[in-house]
Amino acid sequence: MENKKTNTKVIISFLIVIVFIGAVVYFIMNKPEEVNPLDGITIPEDKIEIGDINTQQQETQQQEEQSSTSSNTMNQNIRQLENFTPVSKVDQLEKLDLVIGNGEEVKAGDTVSVHYTGAIASTGVIFQSSKDFGTDPITFPLSGVISGWTEGIPGMKVGGTRRLIIPADMAYVANPPAGSGIPANADLVFDVELISIQ
Repeated sequence: MENKKTNTKVIISFLIVIVFIGAVVYFIMNKPEEVNPLDGITIPEDKIEIGDINTQQQETQQQEEQSSTSSNTMNQNIRQLENFTPVSKVDQLEKLDLVIGNGEEVKAGDTVSVHYTGAIASTGVIFQSSKDFGTDPITFPLSGVISGWTEGIPGMKVGGTRRLIIPADMAYVANPPAGSGIPANADLVFDVELISIQ
């Protein structure tokens, strides 16, 4: 009798498992189809499709990123002279001592060693700095430079920094050095740090 009870339990368990598997198979085979909300809707060819909108948005975003990168690159290459407000026209040589030195004073015709930064007066954009060429100062006789320097450097003392705002007729006039980035007839501004007198 006990053997029959055990056999009945096994058969019932087997039937339950079969019914469960059958139910799972039934639900898998009869699962409802996914409904696409755009099925049956026809979009005329002259209208923009969703894929096109995404493509246009991606292209616009890429263009904005390229423009921003290009603009940032250009801005990184343009250097402005510090603490200088551009001026539209320079009528005469202006000498402004930014730092007054305490060493020997330059006389007309001396040979000097300096660091300098030159910019266009109308924009303040730097066209050259002696520090672009290394840490050593540049040495030259005052008789061998533009007249704005020949007249603007004497009176400076070693250790000083002077700003020279130079009219075009005391700079390069219509013949700036080739490749310098200096426009013809440009007024210039130089910050000159006097390192030594030779």
